[in-house]
Amino acid sequence: MLRQMLKDDFGKDLRISGGFGNKPADPIVVEPQSAHDASWTELEVVRCIYRGSGGWRWRMIGRSRIEDAQTIIEKLSCDVWFVKGDQNITQKRNFYFDISQVNIEGAQTTPDCFINVGLGTGMVLPYQLGWCHFNKLTTLEIDHPGLGVTVQYSSPDTKLTVYIYNKGEAVIDGVAEPEKLSEEFLSVWGDILAVNPNVKEIAEKVSSNLIFRSFDVEGAYSVVTLSTAGNHFIKLRATLDKADDRYTVECFWESVNALLAVVV
Repeated sequence: MLRQMLKDDFGKDLRISGGFGNKPADPIVVEPQSAHDASWTELEVVRCIYRGSGGWRWRMIGRSRIEDAQTIIEKLSCDVWFVKGDQNITQKRNFYFDISQVNIEGAQTTPDCFINVGLGTGMVLPYQLGWCHFNKLTTLEIDHPGLGVTVQYSSPDTKLTVYIYNKGEAVIDGVAEPEKLSEEFLSVWGDILAVNPNVKEIAEKVSSNLIFRSFDVEGAYSVVTLSTAGNHFIKLRATLDKADDRYTVECFWESVNALLAVVV
C-alpha cells in the first residue's frame, strides 16, 4: 500500500512492501537489493513522507539495529523541524525497516549513501547535506566539454546546487594558484550579475582555497562559494527563500557548511 501511495503522489516506484514503518511491529520491508541501494531506498521513503507532511525539514541522524528472532529490523532516526501555528517544533522521530532480504555483508546496518560525480575526480557527495537532500545529478561534460556536472539538493525554502567543472584545464589547484581561483570567481560573479543586476552584496570572505560571498536577490538570501579539488573548480550556489526566523537560517547554514566540509 505504501509503495503505491508514494508512486501515485511522488512518481517514485521504490522497492518496498510491508507496513508503514512507524513501529518495529509494522516495518517497511526493503526488497532484495544491494546494501547501498537499500540505504538509498530508505532515505527516499522518508523524504517522500516528509514532503507529504507539508514541507517538514528533516535530517537523518543515525541508523541502529533492533534484534529480532525472525527478522532484521533497522531503525532510522531523524531530527524533524516544522512550524505549528506560531511555534517552531523540533522532534526526534524513527522509521523501522525490515532489511532481512538485503545483503549487508556482515554489517550491523546499511551504509551511508553517496553520489559518484565521475569526471575522473574520485569525488563522491553524500545523499544528505545537513537538512538538504539529493535531487538530481546532471552531466554536461559529454555535450559541453569542460562544464562537468551539476548536483542539486533541496529542502523546504532552500535550494543548493554544486557545480564541478574544469573548463578544459588539466591542472586546477586553488592553493598553489590562488590567482586562478580569484579569476574564476570574478567570472562566476559576473554571471550572477548578468542575470540579477540588482544584487545587493552582504559579506565576503577569502581564505586558502575558498572564496565566499553572500548577497540578497529580491529578498532571498544567497551564497556563492568557489574552491578547487581533484583538478576541478567546485562552485556552490545556495539560496534561502525566507530568512525570517532563526531555525530556518540555522538549517540553511548547516547544509552549506556540510558541503564545505566535504569539498574544502
